[in-house]
Amino acid sequence: MSGPATSIASRAARTDGSPLSRGLFIFVWLLPFHILVMAWLFGGLGVPGPVVRLVAAWKEGLIALLVVATICRAVMGRGPHTSVQWLDLAVGGLWLLALVYFVGAGVWFGLDLPIGARLYGLRDAAYFSLLYFVGRATPEVMRDGRVLKALFLVGVITSAIAVLERIFVGPEALVLLGTAAYFEDFLGATLFTAGNPFGLPANYWVMIGGRLVQRAGSTYLSSQGFAIPFLVIVPAATAWLLAKRRPAVAWLGYAALWSGLLLSITRMTIVACLLQAAAIAATRRRWELITAAGIAVTVASGVALVAVPGLAAYVVETLTWQSASSLTHVGDWTEGMENALRYPLGAGVGVADQAAVRFGLNPLAGDNQYLKYAVELGVLGLGLHLATLVGALIVGVTGARGGRLDQADYGIVVTATAGGILLNAVTAGVFNSMVLSYTFFWLLGSLVSANAANHRA
Repeated sequence: MSGPATSIASRAARTDGSPLSRGLFIFVWLLPFHILVMAWLFGGLGVPGPVVRLVAAWKEGLIALLVVATICRAVMGRGPHTSVQWLDLAVGGLWLLALVYFVGAGVWFGLDLPIGARLYGLRDAAYFSLLYFVGRATPEVMRDGRVLKALFLVGVITSAIAVLERIFVGPEALVLLGTAAYFEDFLGATLFTAGNPFGLPANYWVMIGGRLVQRAGSTYLSSQGFAIPFLVIVPAATAWLLAKRRPAVAWLGYAALWSGLLLSITRMTIVACLLQAAAIAATRRRWELITAAGIAVTVASGVALVAVPGLAAYVVETLTWQSASSLTHVGDWTEGMENALRYPLGAGVGVADQAAVRFGLNPLAGDNQYLKYAVELGVLGLGLHLATLVGALIVGVTGARGGRLDQADYGIVVTATAGGILLNAVTAGVFNSMVLSYTFFWLLGSLVSANAANHRA
């Protein structure tokens, strides 16, 4: 087959998919703007909280709808035919364990947790992982690079907004938008907004050289919330750009993407993304690109260290673990490890991280995703969590080596994203980012099914 026939077959392969796969694009395009819209509705327009919460639940409702549709397709025999994989057991086991702890942990361990805290804890710990099984039913996602391109464009758009924010938008404008009311009154996250007169998240600023420096939050309204999605955006953008020859404007967009990430001043995420991009370029044997980028980063870093007052001291404090955030991490980790030892079987979902803070509870763990799972779901939950991430690495490498066409790109993206999560999870609960968790688990499930199909072939 050649010529027009090949083109027609290629287009058919890309479009011959179930309506389920459209849900992934809905998440990719809407989730980055979700928090901004909710803050504007609640704090800017004054829409009552219950109404805003009902609107905000669109994403959980869509997950439930997609899962039901997936089950119905399987029952009718219309889905892809694939055998059970061991990663299915790890992801499904973690979900079932979280569900069991949601129901009974309060009685077993004597902790009187509000039902709301348990609901949000279940959502933040495992609910998003159901999209893995939706991905298992949609291996056609692996047939073309549209998702990678969409993630690239989302990164460019939100980064452009971050640059404009850093130039034109100050804390007063964010208060008028409704950001402070959203975090303090809607989310109840007063613990994260203490220490500034605006009621904004404390990580909106960072101390460099004895002065507060504003960090970019873009449409996510917080620097860490903006940066964490780049753990999947940077691999997707890098793989998409290197897949074939792209126009110069695409590379300008890639530079803008990195500019936005750097303005967030989230050190661990920036390092993780640099390693991801370098690893992907190495797999494509783009040594000249790695060399040029390395020289550019070195020169730019040297100029910044000289030109920005206090930046050199800030870097030294970071490397020697003496910065304020580093000391906060150490305190949180110490408390988290003590609580993990106190509750080796776990204390139930909702006792750690943002879910606990939202309901005025003292979180048993924070700033570390591993300790969060250990405290909430015990040794078994932590083991299943690690098995999922290690399994994602294996699945990604398998897809990158044995996949066809765009499937190999997705294998690279899944591998790099899993590696970035493993690293960044040391200093943050990265699965709190919906853009990252929803997209990652869907792509992981799709790649598992695509790999299985290749194996059968």
